[in-house]
Amino acid sequence: MLYSSRTILALNGTLMVILGGAFWIFPEFFTLSMFPDFAENQDAMDVGVALRKNMGAGCAFIGIILFSCQSSSKSTAQRLLFSSAIGFLLMVAALLQVKLSGQADVPLFILIFFSTLCILSLFVASRRYQE
Repeated sequence: MLYSSRTILALNGTLMVILGGAFWIFPEFFTLSMFPDFAENQDAMDVGVALRKNMGAGCAFIGIILFSCQSSSKSTAQRLLFSSAIGFLLMVAALLQVKLSGQADVPLFILIFFSTLCILSLFVASRRYQE
């Protein structure tokens, strides 16, 4: 099951939609998690909330695309997984850069989340023989 490109596409898509929904429903929580100093500044908080909602919409958008492609051929699913692995790797690199530079306090969970999706996608996409 976890060796199937189509299954992992569905899993990645579902998780991205859930993450998008979480960003949309709890934008204040995520903004304060990354930028605790924003609590005293309403203008900064408003900008942070708007950006989290846009991030949520983007995550849901990507998730819907990944989920809807689960019925593709195996080779197409593998290419999509490989491409999404690169995208997840870029997310991890950007989040690490932001965290290490001190620009934001990126939660460890989100780094683990995108790293796991990246590794899982790359592992399944690189398998030569699949179901």
